[in-house]
Amino acid sequence: MGNANLPNEDGAWVTAVLKDLPTVPVPAALQQNILVSFDAVTVRRREGLGGALRRFTGSLWPGVPVWRPAAALGFSLVIGVVAGTLVPLESAMADNAEPSVSIALDAPPSFDLDENS
Repeated sequence: MGNANLPNEDGAWVTAVLKDLPTVPVPAALQQNILVSFDAVTVRRREGLGGALRRFTGSLWPGVPVWRPAAALGFSLVIGVVAGTLVPLESAMADNAEPSVSIALDAPPSFDLDENS
């Protein structure tokens, strides 16, 4: 029964402690910067999907047109495909054997606890 008044007492205590704390004045420059950044956020939200897409492409590679990152990605894909097809082919031709693929997860791991003795 005595615990029913506890939240009110805690609230009164917190209010009294907060009233005793000193206030810190906010500099005018900081207040102005906060208001300007708020206005910038509202302008960006009004731009919609097109503005979000422009900001996303600007974060990938700032200051360049959209075709340059796409061209760099395409060029790297071509290099990867060419290297992936030519390198294993040369090693298979040098060994005169069929390429074999082994997956490390096919067999259980084998280890010896007494390997240093």
